[in-house]
Amino acid sequence: MDLISGMRVFVSIADNGSLAKAGRELDLSPSVVSKHISALEDRLGARLLYRTTRSVSLTEVGLAYLDRARRIIGDVDEAEAAVSSATNAPRGHLRITAPGTFSYRHIAPHLPLFRERFPEVEIEMIISDEVVDLVDNNIDLGIRIAIMKDSSLIARKLAPNPRTLFASPEYIKKHGKPNHPDEILKHDIISFRSGSPYNEWHFLVDGKIKLIHAKGKLQFNHGDAILRSAINGGGLAMLSRFVVGRHLAAGTLVSILDEYVQEDVPIYAVYPSGKHLSPKVRAFLDFLIEIYGPIPYWDEAGDHTSDAAKRTVI
Repeated sequence: MDLISGMRVFVSIADNGSLAKAGRELDLSPSVVSKHISALEDRLGARLLYRTTRSVSLTEVGLAYLDRARRIIGDVDEAEAAVSSATNAPRGHLRITAPGTFSYRHIAPHLPLFRERFPEVEIEMIISDEVVDLVDNNIDLGIRIAIMKDSSLIARKLAPNPRTLFASPEYIKKHGKPNHPDEILKHDIISFRSGSPYNEWHFLVDGKIKLIHAKGKLQFNHGDAILRSAINGGGLAMLSRFVVGRHLAAGTLVSILDEYVQEDVPIYAVYPSGKHLSPKVRAFLDFLIEIYGPIPYWDEAGDHTSDAAKRTVI
C-alpha cells in the first residue's frame, strides 16, 4: 500500500473521527482502511491512533503528523491537478456553494463566461449563508468568508476582504461624521441583528486594537438591507468592500475612519482534504482567481475591473 494513500486514509479518519466514516468518504471497506493505517504505522514505527470499539483519537505523534500529512496531500493534489488539467478537458457536474450576497454579485454574473470556456461543465450552485457541510452534501467546492478554522478542508485564498465604515453624504451633512472611533457610538448605527460577529468592529488606536460592539437602532439579518438603509441616510454601517465598493466609487456612500479601521476577513475557496482536485474544480478555481485578480475589481478605486467583471450590473 502506497504512502500517499495511507496518508489520505489517516487524514480522513482524523477529520471524521471514525474509520467507518473515513471508509465511506473514500469508498473503502473497513478492512482496507485498517490495513492502510496499520501499514502507515508500521512504516513510521509509531502509533498514530488510539482505537476502541466506540471512538478513535490521535496520539501525540499522530497530531504532529497530521498537519504535515495534510500539507503533503495538498501539494500532491496540486501537482496532479496541474498535469491533469493540461491533458483532460474539464467536464461533468460541478456543485458549488457560497454565501448569498457574494454569490449574487461576484459569482453568478461570471458563470456564463465560465460556461463559454468550459461548455462540458454543468454547474449547480447552492446559495446559503449557513456553513454547508461539503462532504455530506457532495459539494465539490465551497466559498467561505471567514477566518479558516476547519482543518478538514483545504483552503485557497481568493481575495482579501476589507470591511469599510461608511455613511451617506446626506447623513454626514445632517449629523457630521466621527473623527475618532470613540465618537462612533454617538451616531446612529445600522447593524446586523444582536449576536452577529459582524457587530464587533475593530479599530487600531495608539497601536492597540479597540473593539466596539455595534448595536444599531436599525438591525437586519442581511447586508443588502443594511446597505440600502445606509444609502438612504440611516446612519453609520460597516460592510465588506465587495458590497459597497461601487457605491463608494460613485459617491453615494462615503468611507469613514479608514486610517483606524482594522477589518479583513479573507475570501477562500475550500474543498475536502480527502478528495483529488478534479479538472473541473481546478478550472473553476483558476477562473475565480483570474476574475478577481490580486486587487479585486470591487475595490473602490474602480480601475481594476476585468473584462468579465464588466458584465456585472448588480
